[in-house]
Formats: sequence, structure tokens, C-alpha cells
Amino acid sequence: MSALKVYSTSVTGSREIKSQQSEVTRILDGKNIKYELVDISQDNALREEMRAKAGNPKAIPPQIVNGDHYCGDYELFVEAVEQNTLQEFLKLA
Repeated sequence: MSALKVYSTSVTGSREIKSQQSEVTRILDGKNIKYELVDISQDNALREEMRAKAGNPKAIPPQIVNGDHYCGDYELFVEAVEQNTLQEFLKLA
């Protein structure tokens, strides 16, 4: 599997988070970019790992990481898509 990880949660009451997560995965799938979906609801350690990588103790999914490099959150992802700089944003270029 690739080093690209999308931190998400399968347990949320937030429509916004669900919608953002599905948009990120839909765009990545549409561009045939391989990634691993990491469900932070399965283990608190995964939530802490996501927040540590994001450098934000209150970070919420989706958060995107490539290996040891933090790429960004949903807003930065969408901005990269709109500016056609997704490869650079994901540290793939």
C-alpha cells in the first residue's frame, strides 16, 4: 500500500465530516491515487497519532498524511484540487 493515509472516522454524528471524508476519497479514487483509509474511531491511539502528525491537539478528520509528511486537512485538500496542485499537496510530485 502507498504511504498516503487519509485519517477518517466511521463514527460521527457530523454530516459535515462524513461529507468531507467521502469527497476526499471520491476525488482520490477518481484520480486513481492509492491511499490507506485509517479509521480513528477504532482506536484512540490512531486519533492521537493523527493529531500529533497534524500538530493540532484538536484536529478532526479528514486529515491527510504521506509517510511522515503532514499534507493537510479538508480545506487545504480542496484548495489544492481547485488550483490543480493536488500532486504537490499530497507530496507525490
